[in-house]
Amino acid sequence: MDTASPHALAVAAIGATCCLGAATALPAQEGPTHAIAYFGEPKYAADVPPFDYVNPDAPKGGEIRTWLPGTFNNIHPYADMGRTPSWANWRVTVITSDRLMMGSEDELSTLYCLLCETVEVAGDYSWVAYTLRPEARWHDGVPVTVDDVVWTFETLKVDGPVGFKAAWRHVEGVERLGERSFRFLLGAEGRSRRAVMEASAFLPMAKHYWRDRDFTATSLEGPLGNGAYRVKEVDPGRRLVFERVPDYWAKDLNVKRGYHNFDRISVLYFRDMKAGIQALKARVVDYWRDQDEREVATAYNFPEVGMGLFNKETYRMRMTYGMHWSVVFNTRRPLFEDIRVREALTLAYNFDWGNRALQYGALRRNTTFFLGSEMAARGLPSAAELALLEPLRKHVPERVFTHEFTLPENDGYGRNREALLRAGELLDEAGWVLRDMRRVDEATGEPLRFEIMVMLREHERMMVPFVENLTRLGIDATVRRMESNIFTNRARQYDFEMTMQKIYTHPIPQPGGMRNYLHSRSVDPPNLLNYAGIRSPAVDVLIEKVIAAETEEEMNIAGRALDRVLLWGFYVIPEGAPKGRHLLYWDRFGHPPLGHEHLNWTGFPQLWWFDEEKSARVDAALGETR
Repeated sequence: MDTASPHALAVAAIGATCCLGAATALPAQEGPTHAIAYFGEPKYAADVPPFDYVNPDAPKGGEIRTWLPGTFNNIHPYADMGRTPSWANWRVTVITSDRLMMGSEDELSTLYCLLCETVEVAGDYSWVAYTLRPEARWHDGVPVTVDDVVWTFETLKVDGPVGFKAAWRHVEGVERLGERSFRFLLGAEGRSRRAVMEASAFLPMAKHYWRDRDFTATSLEGPLGNGAYRVKEVDPGRRLVFERVPDYWAKDLNVKRGYHNFDRISVLYFRDMKAGIQALKARVVDYWRDQDEREVATAYNFPEVGMGLFNKETYRMRMTYGMHWSVVFNTRRPLFEDIRVREALTLAYNFDWGNRALQYGALRRNTTFFLGSEMAARGLPSAAELALLEPLRKHVPERVFTHEFTLPENDGYGRNREALLRAGELLDEAGWVLRDMRRVDEATGEPLRFEIMVMLREHERMMVPFVENLTRLGIDATVRRMESNIFTNRARQYDFEMTMQKIYTHPIPQPGGMRNYLHSRSVDPPNLLNYAGIRSPAVDVLIEKVIAAETEEEMNIAGRALDRVLLWGFYVIPEGAPKGRHLLYWDRFGHPPLGHEHLNWTGFPQLWWFDEEKSARVDAALGETR
């Protein structure tokens, strides 16, 4: 399941369709339009032909079955309680409901009208106005109205998740303009092109559906939507089934051609990764995107692969991926307040050995929070970057100005001895000294001890050599793997010392996303994404510089300055990013070509389709009927 795709999460959170008027690039021009581009002009004209990356003639029908790790007892995506399944909190909304606007996957950041037929942006970004399509309908046939928009906004502002409130704090209100028209009013501090793009990702809910329901309570009932699919079956903790809506209101729009081709999409849940892989081999499920390089190299070498009945497909990622996996320090804990301790532990992490021995050399080391982007820092700061960094000098490490950020490298076969020696020196400087082969607080004698919390078996395996290196330094570290629901609940409350997380930054960083991951305002409220507890005046200022940039060049300069401050802050131990993505599936399906410039997404399942001829061939070879 391509749940982790940053473009899918960012742009599918923003989406694509057709409208009236001429397209415009931000900053805004007067008059309604069918599309808005963050930089430059929209690729697709007002009549919006099918997107170039889709198969507009893809056949409809069939079923695809996939699986995900974990379990669940709630599918209401806006309830902060309960165990929400992987994929559900995003897909149950995105796959069953449409947003005001959606993005094309082959542009850096352009939005096209979907629920709305036009959009208009104030020249000073003080408001963004929309006119809803008259044909937009909920699944029960009731029109989507301005009342639904107003009710959803007001409800989420009061009872929505903390993440929504933080991301939408710059939107002061919603104002009705007419029977089908309204506008969001942006506060003075939040007026920017990014705020306009985020507002356009708004996903209304059906006011009449929620009238007699508790919006804050967990639920196993699929909410009423207006999208291409609806929830058909819920087997708590085991399975979710979505069915295509035959009379989906937008099915004939050009930009929806090639999308939503399966009649049914089934998602099974397994607590153990190996159980899921066995289910794939046994044809209980059809598709899986495996991120475990060892499993990819060893687990899928069965006869059907050589017979051409089962596909092992890898494609290279072409787009910004942020900081892929990293080992996160919870700097809310006193132990990790000291940057010398964080740097020492970073030096003790032998990435090259683990990559060779555990990942078959398939990963590339992260040395940036903006992997694949022009915002990634390189060399020493440029004059333009220094102009941003100099006023912040007292808030950032001196090496930001004098050194390029690098991490220890070796051939992957030996110990990183020199790095460990330097790590020991840093710990000594921080007051953690060796006594009887144990690292203790020089003043109190308390041992240096902490736990690394992980959810995936793969991550547990990756942490074992790290813990061995820490033991050589006299540190008492342990790894604890938890079930997904326990892991999630502890992460929401920042109840950990170290853990494994991804940090998405996206090609055009979103204000809400950047602030949730990196800003000091997201340190204390629960359920946000600043797992490291980053509380830096310099980071806060540079985030706002990125958000306020008026040109791509300004954004990249501010992003590189921000990248340097984050890296030299040692808030995380950078792990590795995959050189490609691995799709494992039975040869019953078709999909568009992968690898567009800005497409960091497999297109699964929205752009895939069931191929009856291929499926018949698999059935004949295996002696079964699908």
